[in-house]
Amino acid sequence: MILLGKLAKAKLTAVPYLGGAPLVNDALGGHIEMISGSVGLLSPQIESGALRAVAQTGLQRHRKIPNVPTVAESGFSGFEAVSFWGMFAPSGTPPAINDRFRTELTAVLRQDEITAKLTDTVMLDVKLAGPETFKPFFAEQIRLWGNVIRENGLKSSG
Repeated sequence: MILLGKLAKAKLTAVPYLGGAPLVNDALGGHIEMISGSVGLLSPQIESGALRAVAQTGLQRHRKIPNVPTVAESGFSGFEAVSFWGMFAPSGTPPAINDRFRTELTAVLRQDEITAKLTDTVMLDVKLAGPETFKPFFAEQIRLWGNVIRENGLKSSG
């Protein structure tokens, strides 16, 4: 939200929350004016009309809320802020263990039943990528969001 506020030349205040439930409760209770959260978290409130979706932060519209424009479509070309999952192991973990874990995890995530649950229940798009793809993506996320954190003096709520 802070990055979007900067692009829009709007003063937004970051309010850290310890989880999605308190965030949604405060939005529904009228204690905060705007929130950002995953489609999986917010779609029940959007569908019921309790919350109004204004924009999506991915580069493409999400299949669950196809009528909601992206931030890029709303005038901020190239803007993207997405949630992602990655698997990490302690440095020094033997490559054979990392390879075995990656192989087994990939096999599980390729099962139709598992993919369907993640796609339909949690609203995740399963994209399997190895370290050669994930490592530069993750480094860019650290750079981008590290700058946002430092430039705005953001602190953890925990």
